Amino acid sequence: MRLFAILALVFISYVNVSAQQKEIQLKTKYGSNNKEVHDLLRFQDIEVIDLKFTGEELKGKNYRLLVKEFTNGILAKTDTIISSKADSYLTPIDSTVFQFKFYVKTELNNVVKMESQFNRFSTTKRYDIKASKDNYALHDFVKSNSLKIESNKPIYIMGYFLPYLDKKTGWKKYCDVAGSKYDPEDWGKVFNIPSYFLMEILFD
Repeated sequence: MRLFAILALVFISYVNVSAQQKEIQLKTKYGSNNKEVHDLLRFQDIEVIDLKFTGEELKGKNYRLLVKEFTNGILAKTDTIISSKADSYLTPIDSTVFQFKFYVKTELNNVVKMESQFNRFSTTKRYDIKASKDNYALHDFVKSNSLKIESNKPIYIMGYFLPYLDKKTGWKKYCDVAGSKYDPEDWGKVFNIPSYFLMEILFD
């Protein structure tokens, strides 16, 4: 009986390890470790996040990164930042690690500028927005240090959005939006946010 219990425990451990190896996990890091660079980014109102995807499941996968713009609760625009299937100069992932940096800022002429920096190239997108007295904020959807991602299934990894006004307290909140139980596509209607952007990734 004891031998059976030990064998069962070994089998369960093996299954768990195998499952973890097949999972794609996302970990993120904001800003810069260099204080001067960090201070310069803050001065320029630039937000930057380093996104690191890891997992055996990444090998051989294509990748696609989208930006979806929502206005008054409605999907107004969908942009493809990058697609390894559509772009002839790109190839599928050949490693267990896929990583890039994402920069975003709201410029003085009411334009949101986004830049995704990969290992050998970068892509830039710009979006016109209405003037707002509130600042947009960048938040990822990582919880408990990592986000588990299924291959062949699109998933939102970041949001860049205006705050939610809590009418009871008069406070404007960002974390209550990013950490809420609501589908990100419903933020505009639920929180009455006039404008926001969602970044979606797919490995297939």
